[in-house]
Amino acid sequence: MSEAADRARESAGSRHGDRQKRSPRQAAAEARANRVASRWPELVVNELSDFPTVWARWAVIAAAFVAAGSERGPRIRPGFAWFEGSRGGGCTLYALPGDRAVLSGGWRDAPSSDVAYGDGLPLRDLFKGAPDWVADPVLNPRAGVGLMSFCYWWEGGCWYRGESPPVAECATAVPGVWTAHTVAGIIGDLVGDSGVQKQAAELLISAAQQGVVTRDAFMNLFDDVDIYDIDGAVYQLSLAGLMYSASPREISKDQAFRRVRQYIESQGIAVSEDQLSRLAWDRLGTGWRVCLPVSEGDDASGQDVLYVDDDGDGMVDKASSSRLPAKSVADFERRFRKRHAPGV
Repeated sequence: MSEAADRARESAGSRHGDRQKRSPRQAAAEARANRVASRWPELVVNELSDFPTVWARWAVIAAAFVAAGSERGPRIRPGFAWFEGSRGGGCTLYALPGDRAVLSGGWRDAPSSDVAYGDGLPLRDLFKGAPDWVADPVLNPRAGVGLMSFCYWWEGGCWYRGESPPVAECATAVPGVWTAHTVAGIIGDLVGDSGVQKQAAELLISAAQQGVVTRDAFMNLFDDVDIYDIDGAVYQLSLAGLMYSASPREISKDQAFRRVRQYIESQGIAVSEDQLSRLAWDRLGTGWRVCLPVSEGDDASGQDVLYVDDDGDGMVDKASSSRLPAKSVADFERRFRKRHAPGV
């Protein structure tokens, strides 16, 4: 397509941008109208892997490109992923609460848009049967200028579409997330394709798809910190929620004492040096339980209890002895494990 044709199409798209805009209010109205008219979306079958798998593969490719120092390739941001290809195509993938997602985008010479803008025919109804949460905030920016070519949404363990083309037709606008083999091939192009590296790539992809990538697993593939940006790559995987952070080493009693003293001073808690010397310590599975002594004549039921965990320099949680000790300990350990558990 010539530059003049490109400019004409973009101009037409800007004039017809409102044909693809979908505000939350408009999306809700259309969703209600679709239900009344029994206009349902089409189920996407055997064209695209499930959302968690697509998300994991996308993140691995993004991490690999960052590690290699490439400005190209997909990227991960908090809550969404994006991609702009070298041939004018691109897309975004938004992760929403409740195991939902929206994948949308377009490419420069999409046949459906060429026909619509060239012949004045109606654009495909990309939102046919779409739920009300498929709206502007989670759509690719191309929708704002009428140049979006496809929109798929993930809900209830399935992908759906309105009148979007088959996924295979959108390949130029989507990163190579089709299979684990595809992802391994992309990584191979970046680091070379020896047998050892191929196996390391396959293990990395498998770990990502399970949400349990470790830094060591990534460095088995990108093993030279002077050449590769390991920190930047790991950060991409962390944003995707795929990094497994192993439990840190136990914090020593001396380290915990320093954290307790700092906490007491920062909170303005009235505790004397004599009381600090009489702290009661209990080692827990994920840190320390520290009971502050009460002054003579005070009610012991209101005694302050501090929990110092093994996370970094020791985070401090405050509770009261009036709470059930077993519940306080369970809550403390649950919060600790949640910070260090894998998951998307």
